[in-house]
This record gives sequence, C-alpha cells and structure tokens, in this order.
Amino acid sequence: MEINAAEAATNRSYEDFEPYCKWLTQEGQAILEIHLKGFKKEQLKVETDNWGTLKIYGERPVNATNNKWCRFQKEIKISIGSDTKAIRAKFSHGLLFIAMPKEAVRELFIYGAETRNRTNAIKVAIAVVFVVALGTYIARRVYNDESIQLIS
Repeated sequence: MEINAAEAATNRSYEDFEPYCKWLTQEGQAILEIHLKGFKKEQLKVETDNWGTLKIYGERPVNATNNKWCRFQKEIKISIGSDTKAIRAKFSHGLLFIAMPKEAVRELFIYGAETRNRTNAIKVAIAVVFVVALGTYIARRVYNDESIQLIS
C-alpha cells in the first residue's frame, strides 16, 4: 500500500517554534539575522506582499520515523523608506540574513524638498520684512510732512 505525498503531509505532527532573531544596521540598510540551525535552504521561504509585509516561514522534519516536523512563521512590517524591490535573503550555515536597503532616491527627494521649502520660507520672510519696513518709512514721511504743515 502506497501513501501519496498529500496523505503524508496530513499525518504530520507539527511543533511550532520562535527562532532567535536580531536586527543589525549597516550603512544604508537594515539586516534581519534569523538563527535556523538544522534547516536547509529548500525548507525556507521569504516573500513580500503588496501591503508592505515581509513573510518568512519554514518547516523541516525532526524525526522521519514518526512523521514529526518543526515549523515557524514570522511576519514583519517593512519600514517606510525601505526599497521593497531590493530586499535580498541569504542562507548560510544555519543563519538567514535578510537585507532591507533604504531608498536613496526618496531620501534625496525629501531632502531637496525640505531645502526648497526652507529657502522659499526665508524669501517670503525677507519680503514681508521689506514691505513692513517700506510701509513704516512711508507712513512716517507722510506723518512728518503733515505735522510740518500744521505747525506753519
């Protein structure tokens, strides 16, 4: 009697676990390091969705004789400013590294916009001070001319 793969999968006994994770930061990117001793690359999956979520999951057999497996699943919200198309994963010696680079173009654009807005605000402030000063000067000249005529 043969057991097909679908039947074997339904007879599995799963043990869920939470792998040790830590964040590393390097210039221009954040790196998530996940410790997955005993796993193989083929037993892991890393993907992003359209809503800015990074999904990481995997499963592996613990004991092939009694169909016992261990598995994990993590969902992480991708930070604003990360370049989702440039996210890369690398698995080596039981460690999964997921690099999330920041979008350099967006940072430069925001920096440029802030500089432009600050420059425009300074120009407006200078123009307001000039108009007020000019108005005060004209008002004083007119007032002084009227007071001179009243005295004579």
